[in-house]
Amino acid sequence: MKLYSGILLMLLCVGIIVVAGCTSQAPAPQVNATVPPENSVPATTNATPVTTPTTVPTTRATVAVVKTTPVPEADATDPGRIKFVRYTDSDFSIDIPPAWNSNRSTYTPYFCANTLEPGSSAYKICYRNETRLVGPFNFYDDDDLKKERRIVTFTSADGKIKLVAFTADFFDGLNGMVTINPTNEWSQKQFEQNYPDMTGYAPTYVGNYQFFASGNTLTSLYDVTMTRGTKYYPVAYTKKSVITPHHVYTFAWITDGDNFVKYDYLKDFQLASITINNA
Repeated sequence: MKLYSGILLMLLCVGIIVVAGCTSQAPAPQVNATVPPENSVPATTNATPVTTPTTVPTTRATVAVVKTTPVPEADATDPGRIKFVRYTDSDFSIDIPPAWNSNRSTYTPYFCANTLEPGSSAYKICYRNETRLVGPFNFYDDDDLKKERRIVTFTSADGKIKLVAFTADFFDGLNGMVTINPTNEWSQKQFEQNYPDMTGYAPTYVGNYQFFASGNTLTSLYDVTMTRGTKYYPVAYTKKSVITPHHVYTFAWITDGDNFVKYDYLKDFQLASITINNA
């Protein structure tokens, strides 16, 4: 009986051990990484963060455009350096630099007696104020000429030179009867007609008189150079007069005293280029 009890006890112990080995689980392996609890902030790592590129707006430079007015160049003093253009109308033709401006107009004179007023030492100026700056021409009424006078004004690009053409027509009964006195005294008389209160100064200011005759055409030229600062206009000019049987043409090449000599070759070239189209 004791034997069975011991065997039974031993079997019971072995059964307990077997049952205990079958029902137990192996322990979980150890993990070195620490799992952060929920809602915790992750630890910073050495990995390079991926960033979204930010577009920086560029500033476009504004360049201010400054418009400048070109200064007109003066005409060359040497005519050989100028490519002239030919101006032509029914009265005359002339060579002018291409940058020059031209303007045509007409003028009808009014009566004016070129004499001393009674009781006054002042001369009457025999042309209107609006024609005073046109040129050295006689704008008073002339019994030999028809009323309308044709005027063409050429102006250099820089405004330093002006060339004015003045044309008038003889009355039909005077065709071929008007002439030029081929003397220096005639040119001085012309000067005094333009500047009535300058009588006696003509020998000082008028010079270089020239006279030409070709067929039925008579031509005269003379220079006028007055003192700088004088009140009269123009101060310096060369006047060319051409008389044909039917018309009188007068050309004045005008500048100031400083440029009168400077542009001497240009002046001579232009005045020599004149041809009369309606004799």
